[in-house]
Amino acid sequence: MRQLLREDVELILASKATETRLATSLVKIGAGITGEPVEGAVLEACVQQGEHYIVFLTAGIPYEDSLHIHLLDSDLLHRDSVMLAAAYTTGNFRNLILEEGGALSFEFFGSRLWTVSVLSEKRLRIPYLSGPSGVSWSKGLFHQLDIRSSRN
Repeated sequence: MRQLLREDVELILASKATETRLATSLVKIGAGITGEPVEGAVLEACVQQGEHYIVFLTAGIPYEDSLHIHLLDSDLLHRDSVMLAAAYTTGNFRNLILEEGGALSFEFFGSRLWTVSVLSEKRLRIPYLSGPSGVSWSKGLFHQLDIRSSRN
């Protein structure tokens, strides 16, 4: 597992944010580029973990920012996404730590420590019941990203 340098990853704005939609971007890593846009406009970090890339993007909205974590495979195909957001709350992505065992921990809202990991197989996620407050997964019921939170 390794964190990619900012010059190794490029975001190409696909659509600007509107009143009803977040900005989307294409992610370029090396010679590859995502075939479909993902939500987010500001690159916070990108980690290569085996055959996957975990990309952290923020929306770039002052005073109500959200964090979008995207799982891409080695061909940069989108596999899963999870979003951290809360109304009238801004986040600040900081203190990314690559932990033994493949988990990634970071801070986003206040003193909360978040841990994200890639599951070997997709798992059932029931909306509003399968995760910490402020977390929502992309469409579908089965997901490969796992996220947990705790107080520092």
